[in-house]
Amino acid sequence: MPSRKHAVVAGFAFVLAFTEASPAFAGRQVHGGDVARILTGRNFRIESVDGTQGRGQVSAHGLAGVSYRRPSDNREANDNAVLRVKGVEICLAWKEFGGGGGGCYPVSEEAAGRYRLSTGPLWCDISPK
Repeated sequence: MPSRKHAVVAGFAFVLAFTEASPAFAGRQVHGGDVARILTGRNFRIESVDGTQGRGQVSAHGLAGVSYRRPSDNREANDNAVLRVKGVEICLAWKEFGGGGGGCYPVSEEAAGRYRLSTGPLWCDISPK
C-alpha cells in the first residue's frame, strides 16, 4: 500500500480543480487508458488536496513532465515520471519527486474534463488545457 507521501506525489502529477464537480460526473470511475490517451500530447493543469499546483504534459512515449509549486515553498520544481495504465488505475514512477518511487491510483471523472487520482482522502485533479 502506498504511503501518504507517495499518494499525494503520484496524484499530484496530474491535478486541477478550478471548477466545481458536477453531480452527473462526480466520482464516476473511468478507465486509466482513456484518461492517458486524453492527456497524451496535451498540456494539463494540476491541483492537489495539499495545495500543490502546477502544469505538465504527457509525451507519446508515456513520460509525464511536471512543473509545480508547493504551498509551503514559492520555488518552482520539476520532475518526470513514467506513466503506465493498469485497468482503472494510472501508475506513476517518479524519478525525484518525494524521493522517487511510484504507485497505482484509481481514476474518476469529477466533472467534464476533470479527472481525479486518489487514495483514500488524498487526491489530485488533472484537467487538460
